[in-house]
Amino acid sequence: MSHLSETQVLRFLTQFALLFLSARILADVMKRMGQATVIGELLAGILLGPTLFGHFAPELHLIVFPPDALADHLIEAVAWIGVIMLLLYTGLETDLEILADVGRGAFTVSWLGIVVPWISGFMLGWYLPVSYLANPGHRLIFSLFMAVAMSISAVPVIAKILIDLDLMRRNIGLLILAAGILDDTVGWLMLSVVAGLALHGTIDLKSLGSILLAVAAFAGFCYFVGANLVVRLMRWVDDRALAEHAGMSTMVGLAMVCAIVTQAIGIHAVFGAFVAGVMLGRSARVRRADRAELEAATTGVFAPIFFAYSGLKADLFALHGVGVLGLVLGVAIIGKLIGCTAGARLHGLKMRESLAVAAGMNARGGMEIIVALIGLNLGVLSPQMYSIIVIVAIVTSLITPPMLTWLLAGIAPEAAEVARLEREKFMARVPFVKAGTKLLVLSGGGPHAQLAAHLAAALGNHPDASITVFRALGNDPAGTDGRVARDLAVIRSIAEMGGARNLLERTVVAESIAEAIIKESARGYDAIFAGASPAEGDLAMGGDLLRELASHTAVPLIIVRNVGTAMPLRKVLAPTTGAQFSRLGATLAMLYAHATSAQMTSLYVSENPVLSLRGFYRRRGQPEDGGLIAQEVARLGAHIDVPVETRVAAGAKPENVILAAVERENFDLLVMGVMFRPSEGRLYFGPKVDHILRNVRCAVAVVVTPEAAPRD
Repeated sequence: MSHLSETQVLRFLTQFALLFLSARILADVMKRMGQATVIGELLAGILLGPTLFGHFAPELHLIVFPPDALADHLIEAVAWIGVIMLLLYTGLETDLEILADVGRGAFTVSWLGIVVPWISGFMLGWYLPVSYLANPGHRLIFSLFMAVAMSISAVPVIAKILIDLDLMRRNIGLLILAAGILDDTVGWLMLSVVAGLALHGTIDLKSLGSILLAVAAFAGFCYFVGANLVVRLMRWVDDRALAEHAGMSTMVGLAMVCAIVTQAIGIHAVFGAFVAGVMLGRSARVRRADRAELEAATTGVFAPIFFAYSGLKADLFALHGVGVLGLVLGVAIIGKLIGCTAGARLHGLKMRESLAVAAGMNARGGMEIIVALIGLNLGVLSPQMYSIIVIVAIVTSLITPPMLTWLLAGIAPEAAEVARLEREKFMARVPFVKAGTKLLVLSGGGPHAQLAAHLAAALGNHPDASITVFRALGNDPAGTDGRVARDLAVIRSIAEMGGARNLLERTVVAESIAEAIIKESARGYDAIFAGASPAEGDLAMGGDLLRELASHTAVPLIIVRNVGTAMPLRKVLAPTTGAQFSRLGATLAMLYAHATSAQMTSLYVSENPVLSLRGFYRRRGQPEDGGLIAQEVARLGAHIDVPVETRVAAGAKPENVILAAVERENFDLLVMGVMFRPSEGRLYFGPKVDHILRNVRCAVAVVVTPEAAPRD
């Protein structure tokens, strides 16, 4: 086998650049016009294809896109990588529980959405003029191909449209997606049967049965076994992998493995990629940063190539008149609309909602183009009929976004859906949650480090969470082995008693202990827990080491001071101000209260320093502000499922109000979200916090918000 020539490499790069740049530019134009970006990406292919570029500049088009099968297959291969990654991302964004809720409706929509177009497509193929058949003697096979082409939907296009229109989390969007997946699966089964009939002249029932059995086995394995294996794999990668972007690499690798399996058993690779995404979506260790990286690579590079390549195959000038094109297009659109609308109505949706579902299912995109290409290669479709089906695929994909936008404009989500979306939006603002959290506990020995380990265990007792107990030693660790082992053993036992299941230990030797901890914290931890070190001079919480960590870590640093109170702590107070760093402290307090069934109190204190006309108006405004902040904290507590007593108080010095509350009600733990003041040259969080830390008599957890955004 010969290698690519220099000319072929140059041609491939030119084609890639033209398709990519045109797709992104036109996608931006469509976005500015309020349309889905996929429209621009499909139009980019039409622009560069034989319809425009090839028609008005045929010589130049022949240079860029010559009839070179190898060069065409290179772009096609890149396009298929794009669709696999798109379906991986789609599956990742699909909530399996919500998808299961719409499963029955999806089956009804898909069933009627296949049967009605299939019948109409078969009748269309049976009565079309002979001139549109590649082989007039194979009218039955031609009609079966037309039936499949009319009944299939394109999950990649549907998924991209739903993402563009922000419908992936809506119930109606998930119904469309689930029905589209069923459509595609049945469509590929029908296509394999019809292709076998066209190739061999008979239907291979044994082969069909084998495919169905293999699909059932694959789906069953992924649901009952594979999903749990994926959860463990992602946890292992998140805890132990050292390479950059290991999470995204694992996701893409898993998608490729599943795509290989489904392609090998006779169902298209995109089905395997989607299943991989759904399994990955069940893992709390798929971080928001991993999702963002995958989305950027998919929607920013690979998916535009796939959609542009799909449009590249259309040639409007290959048609002899538009009568048959209009007929085929009408049958394709009306058949889907009638079938899917009827299915949605049977499911109980209102008429406008049913039409929206049908409009979403109407997009054919690249899947129908593949059907047409297979039909052309098997000698079932003539070049003219191939162009008609390609144009139908493109037109249905182009009209779907505006139809969906118009229909959904008059559909208000149900109360339960609104509540779910509000909760998801609210929880997205929470800095970290228990599911999948990854915590770093610094082992320094003593009661402060032990309380830090106890707090970390309360937050890290989820099955998919992990805690790493870390000890950094200086260049001369001689004689410290026994002490280090004892310290680690104590902290490990405390964490295990707190319910933490996944514990790791790391001990490193480094010139700078602070640099070793900072380097370790960059490996994707959600928070660092450290015991206070107030013995270093006249300091409230710690000295140079903790100051260095507070200055340079990119994740929250929780510094804990113990006063010997028995664990677990029963009464927790979290002062709040409404600021992001204050919300971080309240979140940690709630998660601890949820894990230990402690009593949680949130206190907002408005400051009234002077009695004046200006101060009077300030006091009039502050109770309302405090009430709003208290309501927000209460809603957060409700979402985390922990009752929170919210209070609003006032005083000339808020720090004294907080100290009085701690003393009067015997709180066991004070949790404060604070901002580090690096200009002070010491571990300092401002005069009010410093006053509280020097005078409070209960255990304290100071949650230091990093200057850089915490890792999601």
